Amino acid sequence: MTEPLLEVTNLYKSFDGVSAVEDVSFTISASETLGIVGESGSGKTTLARCVLRAIDPDRGVVRFRTGDDEWVELQDKTDDEMIPLRQQMQMVFQDPFSSLNPRMTVQEILEEPLIIHNIGNRGSRRAEVLDILAKVQLDQDSLTRYPHAFSGGQRQRIGIARALILRPKLVVCDESVSALDVSVQAQIINLLEDLQEEFGLTYLFVAHDLSVVHHICDRILVMHRGRVVEQGSVQEVFEDPQEDYTRLLLSAIPSPDPDEPLNPLDRKSLGL
Repeated sequence: MTEPLLEVTNLYKSFDGVSAVEDVSFTISASETLGIVGESGSGKTTLARCVLRAIDPDRGVVRFRTGDDEWVELQDKTDDEMIPLRQQMQMVFQDPFSSLNPRMTVQEILEEPLIIHNIGNRGSRRAEVLDILAKVQLDQDSLTRYPHAFSGGQRQRIGIARALILRPKLVVCDESVSALDVSVQAQIINLLEDLQEEFGLTYLFVAHDLSVVHHICDRILVMHRGRVVEQGSVQEVFEDPQEDYTRLLLSAIPSPDPDEPLNPLDRKSLGL
């Protein structure tokens, strides 16, 4: 087991008095992929955004181990203090259609993070852009084109390139393949795995599709109504789920055999 990269302790977030994330604790090791699963409204995305300080938690502790091998508590940092830390923590968003500025070329989209963080000059930034573009398997001709000229899968590759151009340690993938066709999902998942191996990335992978989670994740947190109801390795959770809610989610996974009927468990019979 590698050393921890992120530690979350007793995190809590509410909106208008309603708990969205309640008393959540977990650890992610470096180069690990941790899946956060649950239905819509379970608190997955709110948790991920609290971890990145995209929104501020009400209470709890988020500790991150920086590139200098020092632990920092993110919830105590001001917005200005968070700026250099954001180089090390990036997000790939769910919707590749709305997450890219339609008025910017690919060159401008990928160069923007480098400009914001004052990295390099025009020549070195272009070299970085070309390098990361190749890593996500897009050609140089893409640089002068606008997002509308690309397919959904290609746009998500641009989104991944934008997240990785700063060479972060932690990448949050927020439902990052759910808006794509199944065949394209597989291509993006394989790309994420290849990039993880090449760059030593750590993924926090938010998803509702358990078949995707089973393929890419090392461990899983199952969330229900803002709480973690079960966690463990992929093998443990899929082969021997301990909670009725987890069994409910697993029962809804379609079989690869088209002749095998879908037979999800009944929510009422489980008292959910």
